[in-house]
Amino acid sequence: MSTRKIARWFGYARRGVLWSLCATSLIVPAHAQTYPARAVRIISPFAAGGSNDLVARLISARLGEALGQQIIVENRAGACGVVGTEFGARAAPDGYTLTMVTNATLAIVPALQKTSYDPQRDFAPVGLVGTSPYIIVVHPSIPAHSMQQLLALIRTRPKQVEFGSGGVGTPGHLAGAMLNTMTGTTMIHVPYKAGNLALNDLLGGHISVTFSNTITVSEFIKAGRVRAIAATSAKRIGAFPDLPTVAESGVPGYEFTLWLGLATPGATPAGIVQQLNKSLVKVLQEKILHERFAAQSIEVLTSTPQEFADKIKRDMGIYAKLVRDAGARVE
Repeated sequence: MSTRKIARWFGYARRGVLWSLCATSLIVPAHAQTYPARAVRIISPFAAGGSNDLVARLISARLGEALGQQIIVENRAGACGVVGTEFGARAAPDGYTLTMVTNATLAIVPALQKTSYDPQRDFAPVGLVGTSPYIIVVHPSIPAHSMQQLLALIRTRPKQVEFGSGGVGTPGHLAGAMLNTMTGTTMIHVPYKAGNLALNDLLGGHISVTFSNTITVSEFIKAGRVRAIAATSAKRIGAFPDLPTVAESGVPGYEFTLWLGLATPGATPAGIVQQLNKSLVKVLQEKILHERFAAQSIEVLTSTPQEFADKIKRDMGIYAKLVRDAGARVE
């Protein structure tokens, strides 16, 4: 083969490689732009009816419209949210599985026990969604109508007043442990397999106190079946404006709320995470969603993925200290 023919052959080959590279560079972004091409699911790691499940269902339809695909909420309850959270962490990192995460599943439980998921490594935070306070409620037979009266009662009955929660390490447990630590009181923790079981025993008069989320306890307060003592949030709750906070009632600095957010598996491409965040923030700015959240005493929160990641890291440190100070451990 002559030198000229060889040079011509190499020229063709080089152009072929260049065309192939150009085609590839065009195809990859086009493929990325097709997300989402099918239905997306949100894993709710708690039973239907709770705050986690309710928030997931409130945003699913609106977020689905923003993404142009159906969003299905899938409940995978168990082990204080660990079962569903582990499932979400191990899902394919393709943006088609989101997990409704909370400070309970990403900050509290990992401080109490070893989990198969690492909150920072195994999740790519999409964004915060909202925050929900808790209300300290007592059975009507308990002779306490204020935080001061409740604390006085606990002090006169050391290690006799029982408070129930949905299990060791749940927000309802640590909210009570925090109150014990900050006030030097000795309420006894009674763990149940689920928060609704603790509330049922409170309604039956078998325990004295629970720290219940606003969503599940509001109707019982209004019906007079339990008595509200104080809100655990930094400011008063819109649904109960006359109910003081714990901090207002003589325990300055006390605050305990549940935050909720959406996350994807850790290796999910950054472009997909940003697309999800943009759609989520847009949805959370809608007036109708604010009204629906407010009706459940949930305050809307928004964030960037990085802001959410920073909050997770910060709260992991806060709750790890709280767990140590309270001496809380899995029983």
